[in-house]
Amino acid sequence: MKNNKTHELRRRLLFTILILAVYMVGRSFLLYNVDPAAYQLEELDSQNIMFSMISGDRYRYTLFALGIMPYITATLIIWIVMALRGAEFRARISPQKMGRFTLVLMVIIAAAFAISRVDELVFKESGLDIETLRAIAILEMVIGAIIIYKMADLNKEHGIGAQTPIILVNILDNLFSTIQKYTWKELQEPLVLCLIMAVVILVMENIIIHVPVQRVSIHNVYADKNYIAFKLDPIGVMPVMFAVSFFMIPQLLIRFLLILYEDNSTLQLIYEKMNLTSITGVSIYLGIIFFLNILFSFIMLTPGEMAEQLQKVGDSIVGVYAGKKTRKYLRRKLLLLCILSGSILCLMMGISLGLSLKGEISSELALLPATAMILIGILCPLYREVKSYHRFDTYSFFI
Repeated sequence: MKNNKTHELRRRLLFTILILAVYMVGRSFLLYNVDPAAYQLEELDSQNIMFSMISGDRYRYTLFALGIMPYITATLIIWIVMALRGAEFRARISPQKMGRFTLVLMVIIAAAFAISRVDELVFKESGLDIETLRAIAILEMVIGAIIIYKMADLNKEHGIGAQTPIILVNILDNLFSTIQKYTWKELQEPLVLCLIMAVVILVMENIIIHVPVQRVSIHNVYADKNYIAFKLDPIGVMPVMFAVSFFMIPQLLIRFLLILYEDNSTLQLIYEKMNLTSITGVSIYLGIIFFLNILFSFIMLTPGEMAEQLQKVGDSIVGVYAGKKTRKYLRRKLLLLCILSGSILCLMMGISLGLSLKGEISSELALLPATAMILIGILCPLYREVKSYHRFDTYSFFI
C-alpha cells in the first residue's frame, strides 16, 4: 500500500500569502483624484493609529480605506443577534443565508463609514465638482470593502487565520513606520512597556483553567482527565481590536447629526470629546473594551448551552448538580474570568493612552505597548492553527 501525505499547511499558507499580496496591492491604489501630498505631513494621533489597525491604510485614502472594519462590525452584530435568538434559531439558519445577511449588513455599514469619511478627503483640482468626486470615492470605498470581505471569507475557508492576517499586516505596517521616526533613546521606555504587556498577554493566553467533568461513560484511570477548559483571557484581545468599531458607531451617528445641525454647539462638543485624544473618549473606549470582553465571552462560549449539553448526555461537573446549578456555576466562573481579564486589558490600554494624554510621550509611541499586546494576542492563535495543520500533515493516509 502506498502512503499518502497531505500538504494542507503549505497550501493554506500559500493561499494566505496570495490574499495578503492582493490586499497590499489594493492599499496602493489611491482613491480617484485624491491628493496624497495633503496627508504626508499630517501628524497621526492615538485615535488615527488605533483606527489604522483595522483600516486599509494609515490615512484612509486608498481603495481599501475602510479596511476590515465593516466586515468585523457586521460579523459582530450578526453574532450578537444570533446569540439573542438562541441555539434553535441558529440551527435553522444555513451558513449560506448567514453569509448573505452578513454581506448585506457589511455593505450598509461600509456605505455609512464611507459617507462619514468622505468629507475629510482632500482632492486635487479637477473638472469634476467636489460632490461628484466624493460620490466616486464613496463607491470606491464600498467596492474595496466588498473585496476585503470576499478575501477574508476565502481565507477563512482556504487559508489561515480568516481576517486576522489582514489586521496583522496593518499592525506591522504601523509598527515599522512608527519606530523609524524615533531614536533609540526615545524608544526605550515604550519598548520596556511593550515587553511587559507582551509577557502578560502571553501568560494569559497560555494559562488554562480546568473545570473537572465526570463523564458517565468513563470509569477508569482517565476519568479525572476530563474537564471544561477556559483560558485566563477567555477570548484573547478581540475586545481591544473590535472596540474600535463599536467606538466609531456613536461617532458616526453624531457626525450625521452634525450634517443636519452643523451649528449645534452641544453636538460639536460631544464629537470633540468622543476621541481617543480626550480623557472622556479614552474612558468610554476602555468601558467598551470591558463590556465587549464579557459580551463576546458569553456569546462565543455560551455557558448556558454548555450546561444544557452536559445534562443531555448525562455528564456533570464534579461537585455540582446538573441543570440550573451547573448553568449558574459556569456563568459565574466565566464572569469572574471576564472581570479579571477585562480589568487587565483596560489597565494595560489605560497606561498607554494615559501616557499620551499626559504628553509624557508622543501619541504614536504611547500606542506601541498596546500594539505589542494586540500583536501577541493575534500571533498566539495563528501559531496554534499553523501547528494543528502541521500535525495533520505528519500523518500518512493509506486509504
